[in-house]
Amino acid sequence: MVGITGVGSGIDIDTIVKTLVNAEKAPKTSQLDRLEKQTTTRISAIGTLTGALNTFKSAVDSLNKTSLFEARTASSSSSSTLKATATSTAPAGSYSVQVQQLAASSKVALQSVSTSGSTAATFNSGTLEISVGTTSISVDVTAANNTLAGMRDAINEAGKSSGISASIITDDSGSRLVLSSTKTGAGNDIRVVAEEDGVTTGSNLLTTQNFAPTADPANAGAFLKPDSTSGAGGVITQAKSARLTIDGLQVVRSSNKISDALEGVTLDLLAAQSSTDLTDGKTINITVGVDKAGVRSSLQKFVDAYNALISTTAQLTAFVPVDGSNPVTGPLFGDTSVRGLLSGLRNELANTSGQDGIKALAELGITTGKDGKLSLDDTKLTAALDRDFDQVGSYLAGDNGLMGRLSSFTSSYVATDGVLKQRNDALQVTKKDIDKQRESLNKRVESLQERLYAQYNAMDSLVGQLKRTSESLSGMLANLPGFVRKDK
Repeated sequence: MVGITGVGSGIDIDTIVKTLVNAEKAPKTSQLDRLEKQTTTRISAIGTLTGALNTFKSAVDSLNKTSLFEARTASSSSSSTLKATATSTAPAGSYSVQVQQLAASSKVALQSVSTSGSTAATFNSGTLEISVGTTSISVDVTAANNTLAGMRDAINEAGKSSGISASIITDDSGSRLVLSSTKTGAGNDIRVVAEEDGVTTGSNLLTTQNFAPTADPANAGAFLKPDSTSGAGGVITQAKSARLTIDGLQVVRSSNKISDALEGVTLDLLAAQSSTDLTDGKTINITVGVDKAGVRSSLQKFVDAYNALISTTAQLTAFVPVDGSNPVTGPLFGDTSVRGLLSGLRNELANTSGQDGIKALAELGITTGKDGKLSLDDTKLTAALDRDFDQVGSYLAGDNGLMGRLSSFTSSYVATDGVLKQRNDALQVTKKDIDKQRESLNKRVESLQERLYAQYNAMDSLVGQLKRTSESLSGMLANLPGFVRKDK
């Protein structure tokens, strides 16, 4: 604490010291403030440039993939009936397809049992063996679960990994178990073999739940339906295989997803064609080709990302003259890193490669305007993709392709040890050094303040002593004989 100052001399020591301290501190503080603001602005600018360059590199890397030019598309003339997808192994071509029948899974109703009041029907104990093709499950029926609800729950528990499930439906004849399967294909109809163990635990024989599909004499190839009058069991949905023709050749599969009929193409059957369409010979056209739309979209993203990068660098390095004042400049005006970046990108874009095929972006309809930005002519690009699709891929992708070279070049700037990271690290060091300089300045100013107070307080004390001595001498002289004061 400085305490009360200027008592002896009457001088305003506090104001004098503060003025001298501020005169010493202000220039350096102003210098550090300017440097800190400039450094912070440049750090932000480097971050903005890094973000734009990373976006550009992502667009470049998406084009630098041979898989993009190996991708295939598959289209259907009736997507509500049939969908198609293709892998890179699919040869280009077109196919005529007729969907005659969808694959279906089995659903059956077992013999119903009558119910009276609130008392649930019960069955004798034993086992239920439920099979779907080569898959089967076994369910034990005991006194603990010998109702329809108990058997339903036991079937659902045992069949959850096999796609076999049960529910209960009550119709005019009573209540019954309805069994369903997720397994499609002919021959996968549900069958039930019920065996009793000789213990009477219910009012109904468990063997009434035996079930095997029975041919319908009135409908060749079909099974009898359940009877809600007599309570007889029957087939609700018959297991069937998918049937279709491809270019007139018959194809039968157990699933509606078929991936082994056309090389590299998966067909998803969604609906069967009407009998009229099949009779009239109407077909669905499947067309397999290269993914030109994917390449076109990636090239547009490349052009957009490059133009965004050019706009960003233009803002960061701007120089705007102002009449009668200093020009307004961007935070990276005159920055050598930005100049090197733009120069390297333009050199790669202008570089022609190869003796045959595509040699320059202009052949893809991509040209540079006066503002340095790229523009894409969709008509020229479409013509190039239709004419030289494989050569477009060779020109763009790969280590020696344009995108490969651009990717390698931009990596030298945005990598963890790249140019921009080094610039940012250097600026962060400068920022930390500013903090150290502020700390050092504060200590120096504090020392100066203490020294000035000590000096001025010493002077104040001396002046106070001199004043007191003067007053003492004046009093002594006044008491001498013959001393006459002038003010009397």
